Amino acid sequence: MKTIITFFSIMLIFSGHFLYAQETNIVPGNLLVMVNSEAAAIKLSHDLQFVSGLKTDFKVKRLLSRSMHIYLFDFNSASINNAEMLNAVRRSTLVKIAQFNHTFTERATPNDPQFGLMWDMKNTGQSGGTPLADIQATEAWDITTGGLTAQGDTIVVAVIDGGFDLNQQDLNFWKNRDEIPNNSIDDDNNGYIDDYDGWNGSNATDNFSVASHGTHVSGTVGAKGNNGIGVTGVNWNVKVMPVSYGSSGGGFEANVVSSYAFVMDQRREYNETNGAKGAFVVSTNSSFGVNNGQPTAYPLWCAMYDSLGAVGILSAGATANANFNVDVTGDIPTACESDWLVTVTNTTNTDSKNSSCGYGATTIDLGAPGTSITSTYPSNSYSSISGTSMATPHVAGAIALMYSVFCPQFIANYKADPAGIALMVKDSLLGAVDVIASMSSGITATGGRLNLFKAVKSIQNYCSFVSVGIIDPSDDSFEITNIYPNPTTKTLNIVYNSSQFPGNLISIGLVNVLGQEVKNIKMESNTKGIQHISMDLNAIEKGIYFVRINGNNKKSNTVKVVVY
Repeated sequence: MKTIITFFSIMLIFSGHFLYAQETNIVPGNLLVMVNSEAAAIKLSHDLQFVSGLKTDFKVKRLLSRSMHIYLFDFNSASINNAEMLNAVRRSTLVKIAQFNHTFTERATPNDPQFGLMWDMKNTGQSGGTPLADIQATEAWDITTGGLTAQGDTIVVAVIDGGFDLNQQDLNFWKNRDEIPNNSIDDDNNGYIDDYDGWNGSNATDNFSVASHGTHVSGTVGAKGNNGIGVTGVNWNVKVMPVSYGSSGGGFEANVVSSYAFVMDQRREYNETNGAKGAFVVSTNSSFGVNNGQPTAYPLWCAMYDSLGAVGILSAGATANANFNVDVTGDIPTACESDWLVTVTNTTNTDSKNSSCGYGATTIDLGAPGTSITSTYPSNSYSSISGTSMATPHVAGAIALMYSVFCPQFIANYKADPAGIALMVKDSLLGAVDVIASMSSGITATGGRLNLFKAVKSIQNYCSFVSVGIIDPSDDSFEITNIYPNPTTKTLNIVYNSSQFPGNLISIGLVNVLGQEVKNIKMESNTKGIQHISMDLNAIEKGIYFVRINGNNKKSNTVKVVVY
């Protein structure tokens, strides 16, 4: 411990004023100081009554730890600069460690005044709900609150809806900074004139009607968090791209296709210009559709999801607000067959399926909170409404939040293969659900409800596992060469190449997205070369897992497996 403390204090000293300039939460006139003894604290106070000719009034305010000799000191910050005083204290031979006193806030729970009503984010049993029947948002926000990728890309969610209140003070709406508004010129040469505020697919302008539905949906995706106003979204800092199909309540399919095309073009331009133009859209939200619609009658609408996926965008689609089996009756968009479409139904504050929403063991992927959801409304107001429309933006927002925890290499991989990595994000999202009774037994494909924390953690751990799985090239102890079937249900076959000597003990571990080992097989290495082993998964819950082999202090590469 002494070595760690000494090294840390040296790093602080050599960081100098640059470090101090970055800190905005210091308490002026306060220092925390660890000294050699009780007598040293008294002597230090006496020695530093003047620094550089300035009177400091430096004195002990409070003893913090008698056994460790840690004291809180006061000084006159109006007389002497905080950083200068800290440096003077650190130069004393009586001092082991000295630092500023800092303010802090409770983590994860935002100060937005209506957050207490948001059972979907944190369910404490309010309004008759079931505690923990939520998406674990506060735990996810301890990891990230969204906004940027590790490479500095501004993350955008496109909300396709009827209209928006662009002046709602609690919303972060995207702007096309390469376009000059209202000059009737395509300034950025992207094929869209005056697309500064977004796009209206019905009239080819960026003008929108003010509508409650789109404003409410946008708030769930990305209302500003911890700003002391109203509510908070799944993302506190994400940008919402408003795209309209023309009118509140419904519209024409042609406008839907036009709206999706705008989003796709913005992301394609971002890809092709390496971020110089366009927008880094990672997900869309579609809280609209056609009850009983058959995909064969809507080939262009359904095809848009593959087209969006090709440039790296996942689309979240709301199923019907009617209690029928989409597998049987059909629905648009949730019966569209696209790997890049995530389909959502509505759960309540007791983790029940809302009785007025669609379901389907093959067509509906997961549930998300959609009953009595509090979010933004026009004219800087807020309201609670229900529907699959309210459930789906939780998922669109969750996808965007996941991108904010990608490690830099993973973002680079995503930009190199946007379609492939987007599918991996979808797998991680669906593999991280909370399996609940109301979503199982023919209701959804995953049997689960969105868990934001697990989804974010799965990406964070994926980056960690990839990092630790990259072993020294000179260490060829293990190599997992194949895992099958993948995805799997009951049995996992693992093929690996081992250079371990016969008789050495090896272990094969299955780790979940939270970093917990849920299954382990220990055995002796029988021979060098190609080995095969089967792992029984009957007791393993659905989800994303990682397999790695350990033995003789050597590790294999890490391989992902999906259990469904």
